[in-house]
Amino acid sequence: MSELRTGFLTMATIILICMGLTMTGTGLYYRKTVSQCIRETDRSFIVIGLLLLVIPQFALYAICFRSKRMFTTYIYAMIFVCIFLGGYSLKCFIYNTTFGIAKNPAEDKRTAKQLVGQLVPASKLAKVSDCIIHNHNCDYNASQNSNVWKFCCAQPKGCGERTMFGQPGEWSWKHQHVENHVPEDCSYEYCLSCRGCQLSILKAIVHQWKYLSMFSYPSLFLVFVSLAIAKSIFDTFDEPDDYRGHYT
Repeated sequence: MSELRTGFLTMATIILICMGLTMTGTGLYYRKTVSQCIRETDRSFIVIGLLLLVIPQFALYAICFRSKRMFTTYIYAMIFVCIFLGGYSLKCFIYNTTFGIAKNPAEDKRTAKQLVGQLVPASKLAKVSDCIIHNHNCDYNASQNSNVWKFCCAQPKGCGERTMFGQPGEWSWKHQHVENHVPEDCSYEYCLSCRGCQLSILKAIVHQWKYLSMFSYPSLFLVFVSLAIAKSIFDTFDEPDDYRGHYT
């Protein structure tokens, strides 16, 4: 029995399980705190997290029971995780390398039309804008540190504290004063069609993929390492009764 290899595999497995638990928690946290209109990667966090939380445990069972069958199941399952996670990592890499927006979107000289279609389709931008309108999302978890709120939901200059709200599809400013009395230049089209707002929406979407890459890259590396160690153990595994055996 190779104590060194089983020790490394156990360590890698525990780290993967911890990362899976963290990613699952992050996805659930996103569902509670991120606006449903710009929520992009919460499901990805949860699905990847559950895979990393469950499948690596087969390695622990295989080591404990010294089962060649469990090692076989583990290796094939981890190959699936590797392919699945590799696809997400590739998508994160593309977002990281081909889609950059200034930290302050208002300072970016490009327009949304120059950026949509590269990774975020125009239909996605329109869907987010429509969601903001019909869900009054400016009052959901609004923060002055959020560019989406700052450029899409804050009142344009000269609008005072007037507001329009009460019916589906109507706008709701953060500071409500006189119901349904808003000048024409303060209607929701004023903010949602401006460059700062549209770039903020695109940046919010892209940023979620960049954040996902902080977990997907190291997870993919650990999956590769675990597979290599498991394969080396499997190759030296002798199991005459097809279930329980011993290391040679």
